[in-house]
Amino acid sequence: MKKIVFLLVVAVFLSCKKDNDRPKVSKEAKQDTTSIIYNSKAIEPYLELDLEQIEYKIVGLKNNQKFTAEEIKFPIKGNDFDFSKSPTLDYYIVHSFNIDATNYKILAYNSYGENDSKVLNVQLNSYVSGLQKDALLLDCRFTFETEYYRNFTINSDHTIEIKKIAVESLIFNEAGDIIGKKEANDTITEVVKYKMNPLGDFTKL
Repeated sequence: MKKIVFLLVVAVFLSCKKDNDRPKVSKEAKQDTTSIIYNSKAIEPYLELDLEQIEYKIVGLKNNQKFTAEEIKFPIKGNDFDFSKSPTLDYYIVHSFNIDATNYKILAYNSYGENDSKVLNVQLNSYVSGLQKDALLLDCRFTFETEYYRNFTINSDHTIEIKKIAVESLIFNEAGDIIGKKEANDTITEVVKYKMNPLGDFTKL
C-alpha cells in the first residue's frame, strides 16, 4: 500500500514539473500580438527593391486597378513630398478591414518622383456607405540623394503610428555637388500619430 501511495506522489510531482517547464506566454505578450491590425512587416513580402534602378516594385499581388479621376484628385494626409498619383500606374488593394460602419482599404502603388524615378506608396483609405471619406499616406519609399522610408502600425485601439526615416549618406560641397560618402550615415527620425474616428476621418494627435 505504501508503495502505491509513493508512486502516486512521484507521478503527481513529475506532472507538475512538466507543466512548470512549459514556456509561459504573458498576458501582455498576447495583447501585443492581437493589438495590431496591420503594420509594415505584413506588407514587406509584396515589395521588392530593384537594385539597378534603386526603386521599389510591387510583387505578388493580383487584381491591379487604375485610379479614377476622382481618386487622383482626392487629398492625401501625410503626403509630405506632394507626390501625385498617375493614371498610367496601377494600384493594388493589399488589405481591408472594418471598424463599425467604416470600411478601410490599404493600397500599394507607385508614383513618379524626381527625374521620373518611381516612388513606392502605401495608403490607407476610409469609406462610409461606399463613399471615400479620408486618405492617409502610411509609407513612402524612394532614394534620390536621401534614402527615405516609413514604418507604420495600425492598432486595434484605432490609433496609427508612423515613423518617418531619412538616411543621409552623401557629402556635398558648397555648390551642392556630391563629393563623397559619409563614414557614418546620418539618420533623421520623426514619429507622428493619427486616430481613426467614428466618422472615418484620420485625426492627427
